[in-house]
Amino acid sequence: MQMGSGVDVSADRAFTANLLGTLALTITDRVAIGTARAARHGASTPAALLCLWWYPDRPIAFLATRLRISHPGAVQLVDRLAGDGLAERVPAADGRTKLLALTDRGRSAAAAVLAARAGVLQRAVDVLDDEQVRALAGAAEAMLEALTDTLLTGEYMCRLCDELACPDARCPVERATPTPPHRRGTGYGVTEATTAPPATATHILP
Repeated sequence: MQMGSGVDVSADRAFTANLLGTLALTITDRVAIGTARAARHGASTPAALLCLWWYPDRPIAFLATRLRISHPGAVQLVDRLAGDGLAERVPAADGRTKLLALTDRGRSAAAAVLAARAGVLQRAVDVLDDEQVRALAGAAEAMLEALTDTLLTGEYMCRLCDELACPDARCPVERATPTPPHRRGTGYGVTEATTAPPATATHILP
């Protein structure tokens, strides 16, 4: 599409989308490397540490749902965390159910994961002036709202978030859920019928 000034808006949008994709992939790669180094494990371990930091004393099913992994996969993940002294199974009030909690070592590892992620992101943001930061925040909020299609996918999107830096009242993903029916089930291959949100969690300070 050509504007009166001769500027090809469609080309600008394609260029911007390509830049965004490259930036997103670069940040994702560097965060994955940094958080895996901090946690001494890759895959779901960094996200699991942060999940149990923000939401302690939860059953394995909660961890599996939030990280979008199978229950057997979550059991193996918890076994690995426990074997490394990062998490432990503690009895619930009913004396039968086992809940998950980080050990002191696990909390230190979670803090290191969050710091590693923040280091990558801060390096990218530090080159911007205040006006650019505000513009980026507004653009990122709009895009995140557009990409949030269900509560479950929203929680998965935020699995590595610093929840103190982005409280619920300000979070665009929180504002976007639940989304309009026409947009639900369009992300991560999840349909509306298969999304069973976990119990509402109360954020705590680490």
